[in-house]
Amino acid sequence: MSRPGFDIIAFWCWYRGADFAGFQQQGTLRTVQGELLRAFPEVGLERNPVVAGRTDRGVSARMQVLSARVRAGTPLDALVAQLNAALPGDLGVHLARPARPKFHAAWSASGKEYRYRLSEVGDVGRLLEAAALVPGTRDFRVFHFKTSQVRPRTVFAVELLGGDTLRFTGSGFGRFMVRMLVGGLLQVSRGEIPLDVFRAGLDAQQNFHCPTAPPGPLTLWSVAYPAELDPFSAGDRATSPPGW
Repeated sequence: MSRPGFDIIAFWCWYRGADFAGFQQQGTLRTVQGELLRAFPEVGLERNPVVAGRTDRGVSARMQVLSARVRAGTPLDALVAQLNAALPGDLGVHLARPARPKFHAAWSASGKEYRYRLSEVGDVGRLLEAAALVPGTRDFRVFHFKTSQVRPRTVFAVELLGGDTLRFTGSGFGRFMVRMLVGGLLQVSRGEIPLDVFRAGLDAQQNFHCPTAPPGPLTLWSVAYPAELDPFSAGDRATSPPGW
């Protein structure tokens, strides 16, 4: 909640994950949060920003969303320029927009989109047949890291874009969930497991040896919010950070 003299601001942040040990600050390791906490005070921002969701080592973000308290009346375009001057070349802020007083980068989110670039696909027909089984609401416990809470999650769609990129949209994803789904889908596409084994993992939580796909090709593509809370306009969302 904003306080007198302060506004809640939403920052559209991007980063290339190759040289980061993930988003969350981890001692002396280089992390996205660590770089942000170094840069924010340099431009007069005092509080640790709230993040829409943490990403793991090597994972990139085209659109990561942060929310933070900023002194009322701060020129946002100038603030973005100052932040980018203080940040390294593989991390930046694309846009900053005023948000509603109750906006929270994580709690207000209604969905996320991830994209995974495939180096090889196998049999596309088998891949698409398996991908069509994924959408729905279930706990996905076979397909996420065991430290993630076991609870229902909804995947809206899994699509193949351009023949080499899997697009996942959903209300939320457990740790490694997208990468494990990719690993299972590729096993099916290569004929390493039958489709029924993958289906049983989804529908009956029957464990199988599901590999976790590497993190480098994974990108958090966008974060969605309900229309009444979304600080980014349709025009904003039609833009992209440089290089994306």
